[in-house]
Amino acid sequence: MKDDVILLLDTFFYVCIWKGATIHAWEKAGYHKNEGYENFAGLLEAPQEDAKYILSERFPYSRFYVTHPDDTNERKIKVKVNPAPSNSA
Repeated sequence: MKDDVILLLDTFFYVCIWKGATIHAWEKAGYHKNEGYENFAGLLEAPQEDAKYILSERFPYSRFYVTHPDDTNERKIKVKVNPAPSNSA
C-alpha cells in the first residue's frame, strides 16, 4: 500500500477501492478536472468501473466503499492486506 497507487480489493463480502495519500490529495485538489489531466481522470475512473462490474455479477451483493489513508474504513482493507499472524504454533 503505497502513496501513489490505487488498490481494488474484492474479498467477496467487501469490494473496496483504496487510494494512496498522493492520489487522494491530487483528487481532492481536483487535478482530474483540469485540462491535460485526462489520464489521471481515467486512472480514477477505471477501478470504479471494475467495481461496478464485479458488483453487478454478485449475489448476495457485497458492501462497497472507497477509502484512503486515515479514513475509518481503511482498517477493513488493512486487515485483509496485512493480517495479524496467528498464535498457533
